[in-house]
Formats: sequence, structure tokens, C-alpha cells
Amino acid sequence: MAALATAWEDDKHYSGEEEPSVLQPCTSPLLSGQSADHRLATQKTAQFLREAERNRRQIEKLEKERTLISQCRKNGWADVSGEIEEYENVLEGQRNAEKINLQKQLMKIHNGVRKFQRHLTDVKPTPELIEKLKEIMSEVEISINSVKEEQRSRFEEFLKEEWTCRQEITAYEKKIENWSLAVKTNPKLPAAPTVRTKPPDRDLPAEVRALEVFLQKTGGPYGGWDQYDHEAFLKVWVKHSGEPGYRKEAKLYLPGRTMEEIEQHEEWHQELIYLQDRKKEAIQRWKASKHQEHQIRIQTQEKTEEAKRREEEAKSQAQQHR
Repeated sequence: MAALATAWEDDKHYSGEEEPSVLQPCTSPLLSGQSADHRLATQKTAQFLREAERNRRQIEKLEKERTLISQCRKNGWADVSGEIEEYENVLEGQRNAEKINLQKQLMKIHNGVRKFQRHLTDVKPTPELIEKLKEIMSEVEISINSVKEEQRSRFEEFLKEEWTCRQEITAYEKKIENWSLAVKTNPKLPAAPTVRTKPPDRDLPAEVRALEVFLQKTGGPYGGWDQYDHEAFLKVWVKHSGEPGYRKEAKLYLPGRTMEEIEQHEEWHQELIYLQDRKKEAIQRWKASKHQEHQIRIQTQEKTEEAKRREEEAKSQAQQHR
């Protein structure tokens, strides 16, 4: 709502409510050939003013609703209400500073147009006068373009902020939906799945036990986070191949997490990957070792059976010779 109010303040300045004389057209004969363009501009201005008025009424309505909600929740949500009021004061200061800056820019344009009009009263169009008029119009054009560029940049910032807010709201909505889904499917389901405390085989290598101990100490397979937050983090982390630039986008999907928490979860995830890789390598070595031991036992057994068979054959031949 504060952003809408800021935008309305900008619209009001552009519409000429603060400086109506700036938008007054020059009635000099030099501009009489632009009557069609002037009518079109007048129509666009009228449409803009109507839209600005609708926005103003909507802002007033939203501001009244916000004030009412804030008053209703102030007793039970004192900390939140204080943060909102503090942020609103910051926005109010920004709007006032922007308003003063815009008024100065409009006054500069206004003075330039008035100066141009005064020079048009000279009935002698000398080369010096024409050059002076060109210079004045160039200054006015530069001022107008500067204001337009500055406001365009501001509107782009507003659009980025709006997109960020939409992403955060979407993330909160999905998270709440997952909470509701989890409660409906299994109300008694624990927040984090338990990790087995004993390995399935006592002969497993130490790397396997090290991974299980790590998961026990750090809150399970999601590092103490809920499943939705961890999956959102993992999605963005994989998308950016773990590059540091992922954190800014991850913050949009994790509005309830601070940058420090995201960085800590990243460190946990990297340690998890390291331990998982060590576990895989250790299991492969363990399997290879077991396979080798099995092959040795088979070979030993075959040699034993072969020796026993030869011994029996030798005894059989000795008995035949007798």
C-alpha cells in the first residue's frame, strides 16, 4: 500500500495537480501547427488523470483497511505492529524526499517554459533570438528527459519489488499448503524422520557410521529444516550448480530464512555431500574387499578339495598295486 501511495504521489505530480502551469500549452503562432498533437496529448492527460483518481480512491480504501487491521491486532501483535509502523515511517520519509526532488525538477521545467514564452513576445525573429530559443528548448528537453528517465528507473524498481513480494507470498502459500497436507495425511507424523542409531551390519566401515552420527547431530536428512524449505533450497542450489549467486534467488523461495541461515544450511549440505561420497567409496571398497575374501575362500576351498581328491586317488592307486 505504501508503494501504491508512492506511485500515486508520482502520478499526481505528473498530472499537474501540484504545478498546473507546467502543462499549460504555449499559444504562440510558432506552435499553431501542432493542434492535432495537442488534442491527442490532452486526451491522454485526461485519461491519465482519471486513472490517477481511481488509484487515489483505492489507496485511501486500502489505507483505511490497513489502519483498522493494525488497530485490531495491535494488542496481540505488538512487535509486528511496531515493525509495520517503523517501516511505514521509512516509506513516508522516502516519499517526502522524492516529492521535494520532483517538485524541484518540475519547477525547473516550468521556469524554462516561461522563459521560452517570454522570448516569443519579441516581434523581431533575429538569428540571435532563434539561437537563444533553441538553447532554452534544449535545456527544457534535457530536463524533461531527465525526469522521465528517473521516474522510469523508479517504476522498474517498484516492479522488481512487486515481483519479489509475489515470490515471497507464493512461497508462504506453498509452505502453508504443505503444512495442511501433512496434517491431513498423517497428523501424528513427526516433524523430522528419525535416523537409525545402529548400522545394519557391524562389519560396515566407519564412514557409514560417521554419516549416521552426523545426521543425528544435525537434525536428520533435512538439516533441521522442514522438508519444503530444504527442497526449495536444494532446487535453487542445483539450478545454480552451487555458485554463490544462488543465495539471492533462494531468499525469494525462503522468505522465513535469513541469509545467515541459508549459508549455514549450505555448509551443512556440502558436509552431507562429502560424507555421502565417503560412504559410497567406503562401501565400494568394503564390497570389493568382501568379494575378494569370498574369492579367496572359494579358491582355498577348491585347492583343499583338489588336494583331498588327489590324496584319495593316490590311496586308491596304492591299494590297486597291492
